[in-house]
Amino acid sequence: MRARLWAVATACVLVTGCSGAESPTEPSTPATTPAAEPAQAPDSADPIGTVVPFSGAPEGVVVGTSGIAAAAVREPDGLVLFDAATGVVRQMVSTTGAPRHLSLAGPDGPVLAPLEGSDELVEVSLADGAILSTATGVGRQPHDAVSTSDGTIVATNEMGGGVIFLRDGSVLSELPPGPVQPGGVAALGRYAAVADVQGNGVWVYDGTTQQEVGQAPIGVKLTHAVTVNESTAGFADTDGGAVLLASVDDAGGIRQIASIDAPGNPYGLAVDPDRQLLYVTLTASNLLRVVDVADPAAPRILGDVPTVTQANSVAVDPRTGDVLVTGSDPGAASSIQIIPRALLPAG
Repeated sequence: MRARLWAVATACVLVTGCSGAESPTEPSTPATTPAAEPAQAPDSADPIGTVVPFSGAPEGVVVGTSGIAAAAVREPDGLVLFDAATGVVRQMVSTTGAPRHLSLAGPDGPVLAPLEGSDELVEVSLADGAILSTATGVGRQPHDAVSTSDGTIVATNEMGGGVIFLRDGSVLSELPPGPVQPGGVAALGRYAAVADVQGNGVWVYDGTTQQEVGQAPIGVKLTHAVTVNESTAGFADTDGGAVLLASVDDAGGIRQIASIDAPGNPYGLAVDPDRQLLYVTLTASNLLRVVDVADPAAPRILGDVPTVTQANSVAVDPRTGDVLVTGSDPGAASSIQIIPRALLPAG
């Protein structure tokens, strides 16, 4: 799957927070081991909810409070804006490179879209698809980005190592590794917690001071990251078969507080903060695991539901609690799955 997916893409990598066909060449940031990857999923048997055919092998997906969703697609590269309840496409926003991860800078956007092929980061309005800003020179293959509470955007510099700090569409500064191949990043107030897909490290950066403030070895090999609450992040330990929850203290120190069993290359992560639920895609088995994280130190697995083929990413509609899953297969199974909250396991 991964080989087929990227053989037709730009000279980058696909999965969120993960690996790439390109390797860093600078002596200061060598890639020493293969990065974590999702599983090559078998064909899905019986996904629940509504499955909407969706071209472009959608990867990253977000949903705003307006009910407008955005998905990262390729060939042609860009973002597709669509109705989260129905999957009906509103418009295509073309970009100069293919995005993979997407995040929201606020409850209803704008969408932060790192463009891995062009080393840019664009901010896109959910309301009308307008590109609000374009920052150039955002590292080498910017992978993921979040906005901290002070409005600083922290982007991961996947093939250059370390992170880039941005504001108002411009690069402010950058820090070297740190993480050799940074992948997913989660915003925790003024802090951003970054996973390294080359190994088991998590680094914490202060968006206000633009400095590294904490680091800890966590898991085996991590890919995605998600905000669980204002002081807790979740990390997909894709090679370790788990989702790890880690707490960040007031000074930026980080420590693991819980481990959630997630066999079969867990990958996509999303949190419903109102209902205190964590969603995890299990790519080896085309399943979505639902976890109660009301107490992040004692998470409870509520159950699994079947997804579309190659469920690489997941998002929550904040209005309804419905869940969207991307079918990231580049072939006929390329799709968006819409799962009503009523069909998901309840605590």
